[in-house]
Amino acid sequence: MSTQTTPFQGTKFYLGVGYDTEKAITACTVTPNATITATGNGLKAGDFIRITGLGALDGCYPVKSVSTDTVTLADEVDWKGLDKPASFAGAKVSKIQLSSNFCAIKLIDGDGDTLGEADITTMCSEGTETEAGEIEYGSIKLSFYYAPATDMQQDLRKKFYNKETFPWLMVLKNNQGALYGTGFIQTSPNFSGEVKGKFESGVTIKKSKRDYFLPTTA
Repeated sequence: MSTQTTPFQGTKFYLGVGYDTEKAITACTVTPNATITATGNGLKAGDFIRITGLGALDGCYPVKSVSTDTVTLADEVDWKGLDKPASFAGAKVSKIQLSSNFCAIKLIDGDGDTLGEADITTMCSEGTETEAGEIEYGSIKLSFYYAPATDMQQDLRKKFYNKETFPWLMVLKNNQGALYGTGFIQTSPNFSGEVKGKFESGVTIKKSKRDYFLPTTA
């Protein structure tokens, strides 16, 4: 079996820039799959959506499939154990509007999330006992050529100074799927240049919640 690799060139990286008109959510399921029902939602597989008004289920999620008015979310979206709302008054879904592909990027460096540990040692313990604690979400470092007059890099500065939490999407080549997440600009665009070179820049996006992987669909 040949080794599968994922080339960097051809990767697509997008930032959320807005939201389409909201549609009313009339029902949802938390098991066996996370789904919502919204009449005339106009969504399709691979879309990135924002859900509001569902309490603990609120968030930004990738769409796995759509059947008439029922939208099934990615397999990694696990709503089991969360409360299904008693009322859907005020529950809305909207498709996330994405920027153009951030083609100036020349390096993407994603830190993994880390799992902390909690000390559960008691007087009967023979030594220090620990268990899994809280998840600390990682960050994504983007390096790119500095062009501050471009729409994309102006938007990065705006997001930083407005302390905005926004969606982001990275689509991989070779049918390796896509990562959907949310975060905020932790480090604003820096810049560095030298003689006979080009100005370079970068930002750090701190993930605000977990990301979701969606395999490539036919």
